[in-house]
Amino acid sequence: MCGACGILAGAPDWVEGAGVGPGAEGGAARLMERQRRIALVNRLLAPSGVHLRAFGGRLVLQSATGRTKIVTELAHVWRAADEIGRRPVDPLELARP
Repeated sequence: MCGACGILAGAPDWVEGAGVGPGAEGGAARLMERQRRIALVNRLLAPSGVHLRAFGGRLVLQSATGRTKIVTELAHVWRAADEIGRRPVDPLELARP
C-alpha cells in the first residue's frame, strides 16, 4: 500500500476505544493509552533497530537507515518491522542475547 492510501484508508484500530468512555476525558485517555502502547512496542522493537510513532491516526515504523512503513493497525507492526529491521522481531521472546 502506498503512503497516501495508508493515511486515507481504514477505521480506527479496535484497541483504540478499549475501556475508554466518550467525551473530552475519553479522548485524552485514548491518546495517553495510545502513547503508552507505542512506548511498550518500541521496547520490543529496539533490538531490530526499528522505531514506531503515531502520525495522523496511523502508525509509522522507521528503521535506523531511514526505511519507512506506514501501517494502519497495531497487528501489522510486527510484519512491517520484520521487513525493514535489522533482524526479525519476536514480541513473545523473553530474553535476547
